[in-house]
Amino acid sequence: MVKKLVKIVSVLLLFALLIAGVFFYSIYYSVDHVKLVNETISSTKVPTSMNDIKIAFISDIKYHGFMKKERLSTMMETLETAGADIVIFGGDVFTSFEEQKPDSQTVREITSLLQNIKAPLGKFAVLGDEDLVSKEAKQKVTTILYNSDFEIITNKKLQIRNGSKDSITLIGLDSMINGNPNVSKPFDNISSDEFNIMVTHCPDIINNNEINTKYLDIILSGHSLGGQIYLPLIGALQKSEGADTYSHGKYSINETKLYVSNGLGTVNMDMRLFARPQILIFRLVHEN
Repeated sequence: MVKKLVKIVSVLLLFALLIAGVFFYSIYYSVDHVKLVNETISSTKVPTSMNDIKIAFISDIKYHGFMKKERLSTMMETLETAGADIVIFGGDVFTSFEEQKPDSQTVREITSLLQNIKAPLGKFAVLGDEDLVSKEAKQKVTTILYNSDFEIITNKKLQIRNGSKDSITLIGLDSMINGNPNVSKPFDNISSDEFNIMVTHCPDIINNNEINTKYLDIILSGHSLGGQIYLPLIGALQKSEGADTYSHGKYSINETKLYVSNGLGTVNMDMRLFARPQILIFRLVHEN
């Protein structure tokens, strides 16, 4: 009887230690340590002049919530180690803008951190639902991004070149939440012979049948934070409007790859499990 009791107590103790370890990891480690996720994209449509170019995708900073200067500064140092040629931001600079409006010091902090990002071939951004909660929020975020040398590509298409007339195409769509996405204008005169990247905040916009994915090679999005708490076999414990169908990781939609970033910040609770903050790094390779 005593031996049986000792076994039961031992099992319960081990289980309690395991739970404590998971909580410690989720609260004190995972939220602070951003992960560089590297993907190599090989395509005959990648011009030789863009061979070996690196594109970094960051999203959902959620500054002024749990995300403070020290944490974001460390994450930006990690981004710098990737040596990205192009940096794309997928939206949501702040969180709960209306409840906690950023003061001038906060604006200076986030502007300085974003301004210090180096990208020889350009920095580009779309706005997220949090950036569009009000005219004031949109104006504030737009000014921060402009002063940080980001070009906002809402409902726009542009070509990125590297010392050659050959290019890759970047398409930006407005957020499906609080925004006004135009799914026709940016696709005017788009060619399936070019390497085309679409960036938008909410991944579920891809369910819009008007978006012809046959023209798109990759789609970059965020919004979901990867669920923050993501359990294998179960998935994200909490899904968001705009990221209910596509909430975590990489998806294949016909010939198009959709990447949903975990983002950098957290909301509601400063905790992540199996959904560490991410910076996606894409290395483009010209395939003969």
